[in-house]
Amino acid sequence: MHGVKRILIAVGLASLMWAASGSIAAREEPVQPCPVLKVSVTEFPTNERLMMHPAPETNLSVPGSHPYSIDQKKRRGIRVAVLWENRTGEPLRNVTLRLEYQQAKTGVIRTAEQQFPEVPVKGRWTHFDLSGAEFEDTVHVAAWRVTVNSSGRVLGSRYSAMWSVR
Repeated sequence: MHGVKRILIAVGLASLMWAASGSIAAREEPVQPCPVLKVSVTEFPTNERLMMHPAPETNLSVPGSHPYSIDQKKRRGIRVAVLWENRTGEPLRNVTLRLEYQQAKTGVIRTAEQQFPEVPVKGRWTHFDLSGAEFEDTVHVAAWRVTVNSSGRVLGSRYSAMWSVR
């Protein structure tokens, strides 16, 4: 009977030590200086009341017309909206926001980038609009990865569940 109690106590102590060491390791993990907080992939035009982020095309209207009635063929596409934040405490220079996405039709991986000469300390929405021929080739984004880079160093990233880590 004492042997069983000793085994149970040893297992209990070992599990407590394992749990404590895991939480310490998690606390020591470095914080990303430019985390990607949210990525939203939507087809546009969308209902602007349902938008969870700013939509640049809401100001695109001709007097006496609906904002999206200009040319529906040109206004169709996919918008990838990325919310990311500079948490370094100081402005960053020469930052690149990169979107890599896989087309559902062909499986081809494409890349789009936006350059920022200076990024102040704050969060911001950035939009990648896939429209026209690019939309017709893609139609649906199967998987994506977004990274924030500065001088060849990855400052933050996020990817979809379907993105296979290469």
